[in-house]
Amino acid sequence: MGESAKNRIESIVSVLEQKGVPAAPVLEANDLARSNPEAVSDLAIAVMKRFPKGGTFLDGALSFMPQDDWPGLVQFALDEIERSESINEAAESVIQYASLQCPSSLHPHLDRIFISRPNANTYFAYYAWRESGELHFPFLKRVLDGTDSSVDDRNRAWRALLETRNPHLVEYAMSLSERIVPTDWQLKTWVQANLHLVGFDFERETLRRVCTDSSLHFLFPSEFFETQSRPPWLARIHPTWCLNGPEKSVSFGGMSSGNCSLCGNQLHTLIALNSIPIELGITGLQRLEIATCLSCLGWEIQPLFYAHEIDGSVANIGYDGPKVTPQFFEGPLLECEIGMAQTPARWLMQSWGSSNSRENLNRIGGEPSWIQDAEFPHCPMCSRLMPFLFQLDSDLTAAEGGEWLWGSGGIVYGFWCDDCKISGMLWQCT
Repeated sequence: MGESAKNRIESIVSVLEQKGVPAAPVLEANDLARSNPEAVSDLAIAVMKRFPKGGTFLDGALSFMPQDDWPGLVQFALDEIERSESINEAAESVIQYASLQCPSSLHPHLDRIFISRPNANTYFAYYAWRESGELHFPFLKRVLDGTDSSVDDRNRAWRALLETRNPHLVEYAMSLSERIVPTDWQLKTWVQANLHLVGFDFERETLRRVCTDSSLHFLFPSEFFETQSRPPWLARIHPTWCLNGPEKSVSFGGMSSGNCSLCGNQLHTLIALNSIPIELGITGLQRLEIATCLSCLGWEIQPLFYAHEIDGSVANIGYDGPKVTPQFFEGPLLECEIGMAQTPARWLMQSWGSSNSRENLNRIGGEPSWIQDAEFPHCPMCSRLMPFLFQLDSDLTAAEGGEWLWGSGGIVYGFWCDDCKISGMLWQCT
């Protein structure tokens, strides 16, 4: 690391140490991370030592750090967590973002992580076990089988097994469910809720994956977004906004040809794919158009379902009640051509909360970034749970101008039943 980067780190941390600082140096940290990504690890170490409170300035910078720097930084963070008498929030942030961006850096330390419990009682406390396979199984099995293990430790070991997403370990965890289920839950409901959070369903005595293992990010042209629509510390500079992919491959926004069965108005197109990526598992269609009614979805009823013909045409189904008058008549999203790029391994798992509005969460395939609990709908034709297909974040541009929000600023999730050629949609927000 050069002298210039050292001076910039010292400047950032010195500002943080001053009492009464009005705002953390987010812009300075972002600038350092983008211009000197190799300095991010040193910045994180300095923050953990001198300003353990941490903050979003550090969280955002970690996304630019070279992948090879994660193992050393994780080791330092765990040492800080274990030696600190109080919670080192900066160190726990390092573990949190490592579990999303480079879980393999945590795998040699899973015993330590289970004992020291960084990020305890958070929804991402178990992310460290992602992609660990059977590496930690002997340890977790001892906890589950141990007569001296506490109820809490057994519950945590069970959750860690699920988080591996290894089918054999998930099935083993399910075999122990009766010993784990809380007294105020029904067994089947408890198991399904936890399975859905890690992208599995249990149907007809068979474990089924309801997410694909790969995804594609949607790439929007810079002119799609209104200038000055965001404060500078939320500029779209995260690597997921800048992936390499084709310039134009997907039609986005505008009006669809079908009508909403609730209000009778014309449907709004979300995305239309003239070429359907094979990894999505969609068969028998020449074209895929995903459309909905922005006036009715979520505001009047959800989920909403749509039938798809081989030519790509869309028809609203599953509702035959009286026509409704929407609370809000909405126009379409801004029509444009967008690209798709294969999601790099680093960004296969994205968390809505951890993203904190920095990341591009607009994607198709992979796992959803749930805001609330997992919420997979059942197909209205065959009643089977519908696998996840895509998600779109808020703050996309509406055709009439301004930023579109799903509810108070959430995400819309799309699902697909390939047997019935039915799509379903719902949104979540805080």
